[in-house]
Amino acid sequence: MKLLLFTDSLSLPRTEPEVCLHRDTWPELLRQQGHEVCLSAIGGATIKELYRQTFYYKKTTYFDAVIVQSGIVDCAPRFARRWEIKLLQQLPLIGKKVLQSLNNTRVRRIRKLTYTTPKTFDRYLSLFASHFSCPVYFLSIAPVLDAYEMQLPGIRDQVQRFNGLIENYPSIDLSDLPAEGLMSDFHHLNTDGHRFLVEKITKQLSHGLS
Repeated sequence: MKLLLFTDSLSLPRTEPEVCLHRDTWPELLRQQGHEVCLSAIGGATIKELYRQTFYYKKTTYFDAVIVQSGIVDCAPRFARRWEIKLLQQLPLIGKKVLQSLNNTRVRRIRKLTYTTPKTFDRYLSLFASHFSCPVYFLSIAPVLDAYEMQLPGIRDQVQRFNGLIENYPSIDLSDLPAEGLMSDFHHLNTDGHRFLVEKITKQLSHGLS
């Protein structure tokens, strides 16, 4: 099967906080099953940034299915907008101190910022879904562990809100992803998580394209 993947860093190998080798990532595991996989991955990308990559696949009929993994970057509570961070980073001495002072739970609760609004996220889900002639599947955002909620208050509500939007489209539900499948940062997949994800994708493709 010929698969086109659009993902943030969750499909990529890592060396921290734990190690996940390239051969153990879910796109590579799909290749090992015999699928032809074209991966467009951008670490830290929002769904809007991933959608821009569809420019390179205009009017293509080559692929059997498209899989999109996006959402955690979009919905995570933030203390500042990206342009604000870049601006402060350019200020000598004071910029770094201001960023350090703003990067806390209290500021996140007051500002209630995310890189992507639910309305915009839903818009790009729709754009992805309508861009290709083949089936497009969206992976849901991994469940939020209690430790992650304590570290980043509000993340659970945000994930539930954005997953609710994903569920309106053909999707692959990861709500049963075991805690043991996540790294200690609570959102990147370890080797067990990548294997779990491949099982879910393989089952969906077998069912959806039969």
